[in-house]
Amino acid sequence: MTTTSPSASGGMTGWTIFAAIWLVVAGGFNLVDGLTVIHRSNLIVDQGFLFGGSSFWGWILLIVGIVQLAAGFMVFSGNPSGNMLGICVAAFALFIWFFFVFVAPIGALIALVINGLVIYGLSVGSNTEF
Repeated sequence: MTTTSPSASGGMTGWTIFAAIWLVVAGGFNLVDGLTVIHRSNLIVDQGFLFGGSSFWGWILLIVGIVQLAAGFMVFSGNPSGNMLGICVAAFALFIWFFFVFVAPIGALIALVINGLVIYGLSVGSNTEF
């Protein structure tokens, strides 16, 4: 079994690539979900949110999605600040998903695990020092 060093793959390890892909995928989903919730907030029944309505959470998802997309593309481009931005946005998304535990428990648990793996991947897989 061979492992790829950061210098052989252009500064990206497997964990970094995993984290960048998940940042882009999650950013895309959050962008679409946020736009959908904002556009159709009058059709969505607010059930179980700790605070705020569906329109509020739609704007939060939209903003988080845009930042996740930017962080993912920055990580792919090899920008070291992309790793820090990715860690920060994954930590914020981890915090946000705690509010969805009672609304969508399985989806929230999956998102919590994925965001934890993204934080791990960007912190362990990067060749920059924080």
